[in-house]
Amino acid sequence: MLLDEIFGRPNRVETFVWKKSYGGGAKSKYVVNQTEFVLCYARNIELVEPFFLPPDEKVLKYYKYQDEHLVTRGPYRLQPLATTSNDERPNLRYAIAYQGEEIWPEKQWQWSHERVQKAMKANGLVFVKKAGKWTVSYKQYLKDEDGEERPSKPISLIDGFYTQQGTTESVQLFGQENKFQFPKPEGLMRYLIEFATNPGDLVLDSFAGSGTTGAVAHKMGRRWIMVELGEHCHTHIIPRLTKVIDGQDPGGVTDACQWKGGGGFRYFKLGPSLLMQDKWGQWVISKEYNPAMLAEALCKLEGFRYEPSESLFWMQGRSTERDFLYCTTQTLSAEQLQQLSEEVGPERSLLVLCSAFRGKADRFENLTVKKIPKAVLNKCEWGHDDYSLKVENLPKAPKKPRTNLFDAEDGDA
Repeated sequence: MLLDEIFGRPNRVETFVWKKSYGGGAKSKYVVNQTEFVLCYARNIELVEPFFLPPDEKVLKYYKYQDEHLVTRGPYRLQPLATTSNDERPNLRYAIAYQGEEIWPEKQWQWSHERVQKAMKANGLVFVKKAGKWTVSYKQYLKDEDGEERPSKPISLIDGFYTQQGTTESVQLFGQENKFQFPKPEGLMRYLIEFATNPGDLVLDSFAGSGTTGAVAHKMGRRWIMVELGEHCHTHIIPRLTKVIDGQDPGGVTDACQWKGGGGFRYFKLGPSLLMQDKWGQWVISKEYNPAMLAEALCKLEGFRYEPSESLFWMQGRSTERDFLYCTTQTLSAEQLQQLSEEVGPERSLLVLCSAFRGKADRFENLTVKKIPKAVLNKCEWGHDDYSLKVENLPKAPKKPRTNLFDAEDGDA
């Protein structure tokens, strides 16, 4: 219901049923619960292209026949041309002439008469007579006419990836004593990421847990973002991704993805809350912030670059060559604002963030004056220890890749 409200019910693509476990479930009192649901939504379903998966390896063994099209279209398998559908279509019930005989379907054919004639000329049909009865099959090649392997579509029932596998993978990574409780198996995440994304896409997991989603996305050549506010970040996620990058994680989907190691990641530590409530319930600046930290944080929230000047105390941040930011915990008087306006001059503009001010905020044309609590309260949610965080103006990736695996940067996210 929540996702229907956020995305709109028409944008619900599918509800997948995941068979998460096998076995008897001796601890179950009434019914053995073996399934969970995976909800799939689109932001705008009209823009979503069809989902496809690579050819199923289990199905490839059935493509065991070859003909003159082997080089261009690969091997083929035989599929019955007749259909058992009860949806009667008179134009699909006709006789196929072959070796002087007329071959009729029990109900109807899958193809039109014109398509059948075209396939016969291209040696695309196989006729077999057994016990006086003809069967007609068509050749389904591994590759389409453009030489591309036929992909398969995901199905709504996901089977073959079990929590028991996830537990085994967790023990291999972290040991029996430090294993993660109820981890998702890597195979499940590979199945979902495969049809929903392309290499290079971003995969977000805002409840990272033991880092399964990020590990699988990395092995599959996707970029990823994981968020975890618990200690799992240090006890499981960072060690796990380090092994993936070093090529020391042999389990999960490593072999299926032909993963050998490589890549890297940046690690950001969430800084302390900028604002706190005093004993009267009023929002004030946290005592954990010194002036430099405060200026840098406010620059980030307001979209400025933190570039403090060595000569001008009020030039702490910059957005353009003529637009600057200044913040202070003081209450500014009308005289102080007048002095600031004169120093900034008519050719420049200054955003002033302060605890409070006296006088009218719009008195000076080159100054924009705001109270810090009101200016940033709508930018982020402060004082939370859950996952309701809303953060704006995140740091951009550096122009040059880092040589180390990760960097802890307080306050950068």
